[in-house]
Amino acid sequence: MATKTVYPNHYTEDDIATYDYLISQGMNLIGKKIKPEDSWLLDLSAKITINQQKGLDNGLSKEEVEKLKQMHKKNAQAGVIETPKDYFYDGLIHPTNGDKPYPHPLAKSAEEYNAERLKPPKDVINPPPVYENDTDSV
Repeated sequence: MATKTVYPNHYTEDDIATYDYLISQGMNLIGKKIKPEDSWLLDLSAKITINQQKGLDNGLSKEEVEKLKQMHKKNAQAGVIETPKDYFYDGLIHPTNGDKPYPHPLAKSAEEYNAERLKPPKDVINPPPVYENDTDSV
């Protein structure tokens, strides 16, 4: 029996369409990358995504967010909650195997990645000579 989805009151038709799209995309991952018992995360993720798109804030200051991260880290180390093996804080992933921390791939914005990737390689600035009619190697 299918359940009726209850949308937040402030959702527009576009928000509802976005929510349904995100949920359907997530449902395709159930059993592949997402455990069925974790399907509630789809609802949470879709709502967070829509709120971010609309510019809605959760009202927490940076200090409060940092405090929550530290509490989360402390609880995870105490075994109170289960978290991934690699912790990520301050834009870095801290592996538990003793390796040194490295930048979290999602810590940068798309604009920052584009700025890095759109720079031509050094050998394109001064390209190597092109040998025309080089058919000996064919």
